Amino acid sequence: MLFEILIAVGLVCATLGLFWTLSWASAMKAGHQLERLGKRYQLELTQPAPKWLGFLRQEPYLYGQYRGREVSISVPGHGRQNTRQIESVLKIELRDRRLSAQFMPRGFMTGVHQRLNKGWRDWQTGDAAFDQAIASSSDAGQLLEPLMTAQRRDWVRELMKEGKGTLYIGGGTLAYAEMGLISEVTRRKRFERALEFLCDLAEVVESDKSE
Repeated sequence: MLFEILIAVGLVCATLGLFWTLSWASAMKAGHQLERLGKRYQLELTQPAPKWLGFLRQEPYLYGQYRGREVSISVPGHGRQNTRQIESVLKIELRDRRLSAQFMPRGFMTGVHQRLNKGWRDWQTGDAAFDQAIASSSDAGQLLEPLMTAQRRDWVRELMKEGKGTLYIGGGTLAYAEMGLISEVTRRKRFERALEFLCDLAEVVESDKSE
């Protein structure tokens, strides 16, 4: 009996040790990539101290000003709505609040997220390659149409193809989100491209120019 208890205790300790190691490794990788992002864009990196001997870790986040706009990259603790998966979110300040829209890859989660935006309509660009790959919805299609030029549609489609993320416009924010942490170089570089693209897009929206 004692031997069985010792085995059970050993298994529990091994499981906890594995969880701690994986959590620590994931936090280190994400922290390193965010540190690189922070240095490049002069954003402040905040790394909350771990709790409960390191078993509870809050993800680091970035905040600051870039190209005259508030910028943040964070990992909301609650995860994406209606799922248990966490996501990394890049947010860019948008001073023009007239437009609200969302873009995401077509797939099994498309219907869930579209239902969250009550009153929004599916929006079609007329670009078959884009419309077949990307589900778009908006409450202001007349403003969205001149904004989404062929070049911007191609950029969004390629970004969604690579990262399987979501692009959101509205509420004074341009936001790009992907499932998981920014713990790989390829993902960090994708967020770098998204940051520049969204800053460019914000300037276009605010200037009332479509080209």
